[in-house]
Amino acid sequence: MVPVVQSARPVERGHLALGGALVGSLDDALVGRITETLRSGRYPDLAGLPGDLVGCLITGDRVFLFRSLFARNTLFYKQSGTTVEWSSDPADLVPDALDRLDRETIWRICRGDSIVAYPELELLRPGHLMVFDGMSTRVFQYDRIEPKPLPRGSTPRDYAERSWEILLAATRPYAHVGRIGLLLSGGLDSSAVAAALAANGAEVTAYHLSTDDPLADESGYAREVCRHLSMPFVPIMTDIGAGHLDQDWRFSHPYNHTGYRWLEQTVQQLRQDGAALLTWGRDGDLLFSPAPDYGLHHVLRGRLSRSEKALMLRGLLCSRWGLKDLRKSVRRSYPLATEATVIDDSLGQPDFLVPMPGVPLELPDLEFFPEEQTTDIALAWPHGVQFCSPMANRELYELMAGMPVAYRCIPFGGRIINKPVLRLMLEDRLPPMIWRRHGRLWLNSPHENFCLNHSQQLAALLGPDSLLARMNVVDPQRLTTVLGHSPSIRRNAQSLICAAMTELFLRSLESRTPHPVRS
Repeated sequence: MVPVVQSARPVERGHLALGGALVGSLDDALVGRITETLRSGRYPDLAGLPGDLVGCLITGDRVFLFRSLFARNTLFYKQSGTTVEWSSDPADLVPDALDRLDRETIWRICRGDSIVAYPELELLRPGHLMVFDGMSTRVFQYDRIEPKPLPRGSTPRDYAERSWEILLAATRPYAHVGRIGLLLSGGLDSSAVAAALAANGAEVTAYHLSTDDPLADESGYAREVCRHLSMPFVPIMTDIGAGHLDQDWRFSHPYNHTGYRWLEQTVQQLRQDGAALLTWGRDGDLLFSPAPDYGLHHVLRGRLSRSEKALMLRGLLCSRWGLKDLRKSVRRSYPLATEATVIDDSLGQPDFLVPMPGVPLELPDLEFFPEEQTTDIALAWPHGVQFCSPMANRELYELMAGMPVAYRCIPFGGRIINKPVLRLMLEDRLPPMIWRRHGRLWLNSPHENFCLNHSQQLAALLGPDSLLARMNVVDPQRLTTVLGHSPSIRRNAQSLICAAMTELFLRSLESRTPHPVRS
């Protein structure tokens, strides 16, 4: 597994550019294979490329843009007559972007919604290809996940053992690239990746984002994983001082998250230690967590044995859900998770923003996370670092897509056991304190404390002279009221940081000159 960051190759009567992570080396044979596949129209063959790639091929008469099924990044593009423009940096494609940004979109990003800031642009979806012939663009889906369950009668333990075999195979290429980094929280997902990398003999250093806040301290779990696997453990004391927001940061898209500074610290430490790949357990939630529409219908109609259904039904009757909700969840249209996903009004309408009633909260787009692309453009690529997710694996996704949804969480003893398959996978491979871990820490606590201790910094960044105030997104008077009341600061902490990061994004647009790629 090697990083391919903005690698370009001239080809016969054309030009090929690639980015992403590649298994093996980028040699003439692979370049020729990609070029011939695109030129000949055998688009489904792109699914067999050895890695997670995004790229473009320019020929005399056509432009091809493609994105592998598990590529972390995408390409944005737009057509204007006989011209198509594209870039991994969306701000390249929007002249005078600051004047053309949609106010409601910016308001939603300040609230914390994970959405694209440039709705006028098209983005390439995973497993898709765009072809421009000089007149029009056509989009083809050349790859998708096809569920492949184990035979009927297979148990959660069977799925756990097969998942481990796949994860072992997926992490094997990392054993041959020298030193790599692992972002280890101590949770189930990153711990599973650590165990698989160690089993393959990879040269791994575990980086843990440490905090002195006892409400969010996970270091005990991460240290125990490293002790058990004999893996070097490097704690990075996360910055929640004034440096948590740096006015020198420049973004081409809002980084709509609270931890950019912590990733900056990690990347800096990684490069200091001589590594270029940073792995993590990113896909674990998508693969193993309960489905959003989980309900009694998954137990009653799932491919389960009668004894399994009986056990799960008894478990559900002892769970936090009442009989009324259980009866309703026989229908797929009534998920049991409904009560857990109800959004508090204070999150839907942050107290310091100009009120915008009726703007719905939407679930993130699972095919594109804007903050990940922003991280790569602004931070990882300039440092020569590539993020890789070993769990982003076709076989693993196909297996989990075919597994009975009821195996994603098991009601037992009054509790809902999340990720039971992943816990069974780790049962004989990590200490019990890791795979038996239940409940969550208050991971938002450090961000709330930052806002409490740096209210003046937030006031200076978001006050009357801010671009957000001039766009009528932030209400300076409301902001003053919020920052003068500690409970209000805690309640609005996440949106305060998201708004501050959005302000930095807007300032970036003020100072940049676009350089789009044209054909």
